[in-house]
Amino acid sequence: MTSLKNNNLSRIVGPLVLLVLGVVLVGFGWLIPSRFKSIPRAILHEAGVRSASMVDLAEMAVEEEEAGLARQYLEANQIAGLDGVEALEDQLTKWEDLNPVLSRWGAWDPFLEAALDEVPLADYSDQPGILGVALSKPCRDAIRGLLENSRDPMVRDLMETGRLSTYKRLFPVQSVSGRPLEGTLLTLGLLVQGDRLRPTLKRELRSRIADALASGDVAVLENFYLDALSLSRSLNWGQLEALFGRIEDLDTVKKLRYAFHRRADVAPLVYASAMVVDDPARVMQFLGLFGDDGIDALRVAAGYGVDAIKMLVREQLPLEADAGSVEVSSFEAYLVSYSLQNPKSSLAVKYLAYFLGAFLVFWGLGGFNRSYRESNPKLLASAQRLFVSLASVIVLVILSEPHLAGSDEIQGYSFKFVMPVLAQVDGETVIVETEPTASMEPATLLSVSFFFTLQILVFMICLLKVRQVDRSDYDNLIKLKLMENEENLFDSGLYVGIAGTCISLVLQVLGLIEANLIAAYSSNLFGILGVAIVKIQLVRPFKNKLILASQEELATLSTSTKVKSA
Repeated sequence: MTSLKNNNLSRIVGPLVLLVLGVVLVGFGWLIPSRFKSIPRAILHEAGVRSASMVDLAEMAVEEEEAGLARQYLEANQIAGLDGVEALEDQLTKWEDLNPVLSRWGAWDPFLEAALDEVPLADYSDQPGILGVALSKPCRDAIRGLLENSRDPMVRDLMETGRLSTYKRLFPVQSVSGRPLEGTLLTLGLLVQGDRLRPTLKRELRSRIADALASGDVAVLENFYLDALSLSRSLNWGQLEALFGRIEDLDTVKKLRYAFHRRADVAPLVYASAMVVDDPARVMQFLGLFGDDGIDALRVAAGYGVDAIKMLVREQLPLEADAGSVEVSSFEAYLVSYSLQNPKSSLAVKYLAYFLGAFLVFWGLGGFNRSYRESNPKLLASAQRLFVSLASVIVLVILSEPHLAGSDEIQGYSFKFVMPVLAQVDGETVIVETEPTASMEPATLLSVSFFFTLQILVFMICLLKVRQVDRSDYDNLIKLKLMENEENLFDSGLYVGIAGTCISLVLQVLGLIEANLIAAYSSNLFGILGVAIVKIQLVRPFKNKLILASQEELATLSTSTKVKSA
């Protein structure tokens, strides 16, 4: 009696230990943050917590008397919701009061000093930005006088493009309404004269200018002038020359101008992010992917630190949905630090923990009904556990990576717009155009791959069952009966396919995942194809073999019976 109780206890303890160990492994994998399709906030916080903050950048800009940069950084701090900038704001305001001209410029510049030294501040235009300075007639005449004496051929060619008469949305410099174009050309001329442009941008601009002067077609160049005009209205000289000193091509100028116009409320944050990353094109690429969600991610990253912004833009991944406080325990902090430094290995450890945990869980659960299950070879039993474990891993990965399901639609910026008319400096018309795409979403590819993998595993299980029957020591007639008894197993691919389609449609109706009929019906399609392959290519030939072999056995048995009766 005692031995029977001990035997029953051992049958319960073993599966229970496997079950608990599996759950622990799954929980361990869940705690490991990963950067597969999104960036967890804990990792972003860890990346930026030990780096300089926007406040530090603003403080350095104030110390270096770069009032324009300091103002942008301070406004970015306010957008990010950071505290402790009041004293710095007062310091910057006092400096601006003591230096009104430099405050209007945003930073001291030798060429502005040479051109505008004799022009009083009262003669400046009321328009904002460096364009407001260049629009004033005294300032315009002074800057033009400086640039006309330039020995730089690109400056002379740049000023010459203002005399072309093929502009569609701007007026030539010599016309009555040519002030916006002339102010833009003077501003760009100062950038070229002061060698403020990156070599790649300078080469591209020189090529566009040469083409326009040679052909008279100013369409492409006009688009750039419109972008520069808009930026010149938004930024003072210190801000503009610092930004253009980091731009590599004309396309980035267009995207920056679009971003500033689209989200004027957070333009300082976009500007500060472009300065921090030191590559505005990467910031524009990030916003092109994630749009307003990318703006919110930059706001969060700016609150964590400079390195957080760099990481967010470098990875080009969306920010994980708000999960509350980023404060974690010491053990979780170690996992976050490890994942930050080893993103690929941490992802491998995470998914391996999912797989091993799911394998042990189903192994343990199988031990509780051992008495009621048929005796299968170890290879077949292992294949079944492998099947459910891989399916569980994919489910856990989707649950731990919300962006894989595609339930939150992310709309990026298209950076496409048309400005029919821009005769005045005060406004512009923007029409956003989008283009249809024939590419398949990652979530759809993942779903289709998942259902395809399930059918492959079902086929493997059916193949192992056929091999088990084939290798048994029973007569062919008994093997044939066993094969007929496994019809439900051979139809399981169809059951799995229908179940996948139904579950997908239910989740889409409930709004838990994005509506996608391709992903849903692919499960049913793979199920039909899988069962057809199993029945036609695997089961039918084997049954034919058994039927023919059993007929020979029946003939032999009938002959021997007749001989005995005779």
